[in-house]
Amino acid sequence: MPRTRAPSRTLLTAATPRAARPPERGDRTLFERYRTIVDDWDAFQASLARPQPATLRVNRLKADPGALRARLEERGFRLEPYDWYPDLWRVAEEPFSPALTLEHWLGWFYLQEAAAALPVLALDPQPGETVLDLSAAPGGKSTQMAERMGDRGMVVANDPDVHRLAALSHNLQRLGVTSAVITRADGRRFPGGLAFDRVLVDAPCSAEGNARRSRRARQGASRHQRRRLPAVQAALLRRGLALARPGGVVVYATCTFAPEENEAVVDQVLREAEGSVVVEPLPHGLPGAGGVTAWEGRRFLPDVEACRRIYPHHLDSGGMFVARLRKRGPVPWEERGPEPAGADEPAPAWTEPDPGLREQVVEWLRREFGLTGSEIDGLHAYGGQGQGIWLARLPRVPGWTAVRSAGIRLARAHGATWKPTSFGLMHWASGASRNVVDLDRPSLEGLLQGRQIAAPPGARLLRRGWVVLRYRGQAVGCGFWDGTRLRSALPHERAGELSSILRRESSTSSAVAPAGHPAPGDQGAGDRQA
Repeated sequence: MPRTRAPSRTLLTAATPRAARPPERGDRTLFERYRTIVDDWDAFQASLARPQPATLRVNRLKADPGALRARLEERGFRLEPYDWYPDLWRVAEEPFSPALTLEHWLGWFYLQEAAAALPVLALDPQPGETVLDLSAAPGGKSTQMAERMGDRGMVVANDPDVHRLAALSHNLQRLGVTSAVITRADGRRFPGGLAFDRVLVDAPCSAEGNARRSRRARQGASRHQRRRLPAVQAALLRRGLALARPGGVVVYATCTFAPEENEAVVDQVLREAEGSVVVEPLPHGLPGAGGVTAWEGRRFLPDVEACRRIYPHHLDSGGMFVARLRKRGPVPWEERGPEPAGADEPAPAWTEPDPGLREQVVEWLRREFGLTGSEIDGLHAYGGQGQGIWLARLPRVPGWTAVRSAGIRLARAHGATWKPTSFGLMHWASGASRNVVDLDRPSLEGLLQGRQIAAPPGARLLRRGWVVLRYRGQAVGCGFWDGTRLRSALPHERAGELSSILRRESSTSSAVAPAGHPAPGDQGAGDRQA
């Protein structure tokens, strides 16, 4: 039986609610301090007692929304689009987690809670612009930016934590983003040299808005955090404003209810900006309540009322604070400049693309996989010592030492040859006509479990070496053919995820997509720019 999600206050159709988790005593004690500023206290408390529903965001770089919805609903999912963001769907009923679908694994949608989608809608990035996500990992908002921009322009996705960069890179590549540059730098000292059209400052915070799904968030911030976080947040916002061009937009966002981390930070930076920064209303139709203008004896500028507070009961989601700021002209602190960022990091291996390398890539795709080369039209090739070959929709990559990658990695050096990456094949080699193996579910499951198998009848294998593994018409990764046996070369984690999905598929016949429904992405939905 499908699992039914709790009803949303903002949707006309209601589902049968699941058994609610009563709020813990600590929840009420922690959030009691906000009773005077929450617009509907009883609804707020009731929402904290309900499990948080899953929501998914369609990735139009790969998926056609209508075809994707049809595929998921045929398996028993009931999906309800939000009227303020039709590509964001609340999962009202689920036969199993939407993360255990091939469509999610292929990057046709991203699991993102409703409140977390608002900062990028407030930022409103446009195709062709240069945009910065100052605290980007794990990549939900960076991928949303790129999708909203039609993968045209440049998204700089930065995070200071080396351990979080892997998730950021994974999600950008899984969703097919070729316009992103990943950097690692302390956002408070992010390097200059490039004026951004828009900057998102999704600041680290006490994360109280995650209370419905995180026990740690229900415990609240420590006294030390309450003293430390606003200083970090204000420093990030100052740097974001310094990096924006005159006339540019900066969005400041947190996932906490605390005015000390929200309106107080915006108020402080506005006063320091001396009129060079103004608060703007969010785009029409976005949900939430206005910002507060006073808190615990402190009065804020009236301008902060244009900020937006999203409480869990507004969207049956988590909590969020969003402020949209416009930079009128240079801010006073720009004259001081930032401290050098990442001085101990190696210099980037590229700044300009390599046209000769791109020609080699086209010839390699034709020779090895029978592709035409048109699959990578509009993309530039970048390569460096130990970096492999990356394809990006960027005519130039900033020369910061903080740069880690650009676009999607197509191949790695493997002795005197190139080894294609599974992400590279997934995005560009579904149409391969040579050195490609079409697999049924049992054969693919065997490969993912580490077994070597004989090539299926009709496999187009012309030589020993790396091959495309294809399932239901979609390239799913890289394999190796030794002349007699075939084995998987997918990364261990990706192979494990796909194996779990196939086991789920084999447990229900409804998982097989019927004929007549094209796969999302088959209808050219990836290019949103005319």
